[in-house]
Amino acid sequence: MLLAFQRPYHAAWVTAFLAGRAIAGVESVAGPHYRRQLAGGVWVEAELTDRGLRVDVPARGVDALDACDRLRRLFDLDAPAAAIDAHLAESSALADRVRRFHGVRVPGFWDAFEGAVRAILGQQVSVSRATVLAAALCERFGGGMFPSAKALARADVASIGMPGTRGRAVSKVAERVADEGDAWLLTPDTLRSGFADIPGIGPWTTEYTAMRVARDPDAFPDTDWGVFKALGCKGRPAREWAEPCRPWRAYATMVLWATGST
Repeated sequence: MLLAFQRPYHAAWVTAFLAGRAIAGVESVAGPHYRRQLAGGVWVEAELTDRGLRVDVPARGVDALDACDRLRRLFDLDAPAAAIDAHLAESSALADRVRRFHGVRVPGFWDAFEGAVRAILGQQVSVSRATVLAAALCERFGGGMFPSAKALARADVASIGMPGTRGRAVSKVAERVADEGDAWLLTPDTLRSGFADIPGIGPWTTEYTAMRVARDPDAFPDTDWGVFKALGCKGRPAREWAEPCRPWRAYATMVLWATGST
C-alpha cells in the first residue's frame, strides 16, 4: 500500500536521521528502505518513493492499520510542509537554510514508550552512544526486541552503562506506562507535566520527547548542542531567536540540525 505525503518532502534527511539512530537487530535503514522487526520475528518494510511511502506488511500476525499509523508518525507524513517552509522562510536567519533543505520533517518513533525511553538514554550523550545504549537495553532486557514497560519497570537500567538517576528515570516512566498505558506520552501538556515529576529528566529530554513522541510542532530544545552550534547561543537567547518561528519551532530545530553551522 502507498501512504501519501504532502510535498515537499526531504527524504534524504529523514532517512539519514533514522539511519543514524536505528537499533541493530530491531530496525534497519538502507537508502530509502526502512525495516522494523515485530514480535514473532516478522518484519514491516517501507520505502520512500516520489509518490509516497510504499509499505509492505505481512499478511498475518500484523495489524496493518496500526503499522501504517505508526509509519505515518515515524516519517511525519502529515506535516503541511509547504506552509511550514513558507512560514520559516519569513525569518531572514532561516530563509537560506530553508531554501537549501526544504521539506525537512520531524521524524517520530515507532512506539511512544520506546521514544520516551530512548530520549532519556540520549540525555547528555552523543547520538551514537544513545543508540549503543538502546541496543544494550534490547539485548539485556528485551531478548533482542525493545523491552516492555513492565520489564523496564523492575530492571536495573543503569547496569547497561548510564548514571543511576537516569536509569531510575527510565524505570519511573516504565512504571507509569505499565500502570496507565502510554496515552500521557502522546499529549504535550501531560508529557511535560509527567516528566517534570521524575528526577533525572532534564529540559532537553522533555522538549525532545515532546517534539518526536507527543508530536508538538512548537517544541524547542533550547539547550541542544546542535542548536547551539548553529546559533552560537542557547537558553533564553535561543528562545528569543526562535520566537518568530512559532508555531513551528520543532521544524526550525530540524532545519538547524540539517544545516549545522553553515
